[in-house]
Amino acid sequence: MKTMYELIGGEERVRAVLQSLYDKLFEDPIVGFLFQPFDKQHIVETQLPFTCKFLGGPHEYAGRPLPEVHTKLPLLPGHFDRRHKLLEQTLEEQGVPEEVRRVWLRIDQSLRPSILAAGEDARDKTREP
Repeated sequence: MKTMYELIGGEERVRAVLQSLYDKLFEDPIVGFLFQPFDKQHIVETQLPFTCKFLGGPHEYAGRPLPEVHTKLPLLPGHFDRRHKLLEQTLEEQGVPEEVRRVWLRIDQSLRPSILAAGEDARDKTREP
């Protein structure tokens, strides 16, 4: 049985999806401001092993834990939802097999609580005297 990583076509296909997604995110009028201060290519290259690993690839993610990465961003639920919607659109546009799309979107959604908790902490810190 093939892994989701194999079904999508391996590292280069995952990279192409991530590149397309972050191109959209950086230009998006709703969430773009959250991404624009950062290096897009660095984000793509950091996300690549993380995404490949959860799709069953042979990669190891050596980056910081996701809540820590998002700890300074005042994320709201709508920000996460918009990113998730753009991911869904990108996966479809890139012709990612439906089974892989379902798994990827499910995993992405499972990260919602920890990412939003980090965003809440960031918002709380901006309110402290």
